[in-house]
Amino acid sequence: MTTTEELVLMDPWESEVDVPDSKDSLYICVSGNSGAGKSSLLKQIWGEIFRKDKYSIAIDEKSLHHPFLLSLFHDTGRYGFQIQLNFMLQRTLLVKRWLDLGYNVIMERSHLEDTVFIEHLHNKGHVSDSEYRTYLDLWQCLAKQVRVPDIIVFLDVPPEVSLARIRNDEKSGRRLCEFPDEATKETWINSWYQLYIRRFRELKELPDIPTRIIELQATDSTASILHMIFPDCEL
Repeated sequence: MTTTEELVLMDPWESEVDVPDSKDSLYICVSGNSGAGKSSLLKQIWGEIFRKDKYSIAIDEKSLHHPFLLSLFHDTGRYGFQIQLNFMLQRTLLVKRWLDLGYNVIMERSHLEDTVFIEHLHNKGHVSDSEYRTYLDLWQCLAKQVRVPDIIVFLDVPPEVSLARIRNDEKSGRRLCEFPDEATKETWINSWYQLYIRRFRELKELPDIPTRIIELQATDSTASILHMIFPDCEL
């Protein structure tokens, strides 16, 4: 049997692709803090779906990384607002395009979480009140144009676990050292975690969002995670 590692991930910015016959598509997002294990789970979920339906695409966060990404962490006051806008616009473009084509989309994070990151920047004084309001106004406009996920898998991983994983990945070279120092890294990871917890509480209370939210812990095995997800996935 072909393993997930042997399957080739399609470039989400590829313009020439096969288009399926008209069919219902599935939209799943894997969400959570940095270092929560989203990318690994994303590939596992995509691999399971791809084996049943080749018209499926996995989109990880690296697909949205701007060449100036380090400026988000090292010169936040000057570039944080623009780079965060870039994340939101690119995410909207990719999701809208692939769902419109009829593909199953398995994506790292969803547009429903974009507000977590601009709120963090606003709380820390990196974006002005005017920039914050402008971002939220644009987010509300774009949110009306994008379908909400069928399922969000939220990895509720404690900040100390995320930080340990990030440090290990930085040491091994699997991850770029994005933060300027350890203190900034700890501040941002802890802030993101608290905002994520609050955002998902909000989402679960919204009656007009049909999204199924599956919350997982750091101790959940991949097998148990896939078992929880796929009973809900009718391809």
